[in-house]
Amino acid sequence: MNIFKPSPSINYNFISSIYAAFALLGITLYSLETYVFAPHKDSDEHETMKELAGSTEGLYLIFIPFIPCFLWSLVVRKEYLRLLEVKPKED
Repeated sequence: MNIFKPSPSINYNFISSIYAAFALLGITLYSLETYVFAPHKDSDEHETMKELAGSTEGLYLIFIPFIPCFLWSLVVRKEYLRLLEVKPKED
């Protein structure tokens, strides 16, 4: 069984877009934790930001598996689109 062979009954455009959305969500959460919430983690200045930083810590880890899945879906999607191409009729 070849993991890169597309199934004809699955729309890989949709699969790729869903994987891309969740991979982007994971990257966004990581960026927020690293660059926005990190300065407020140990600060007593903004209690709301400190609580938000604590409650979202490590949340990006849930979405990390979508990154390799997205890369896989791009490879399969390329083959899927190649198989969908209509061959021109020769006269």
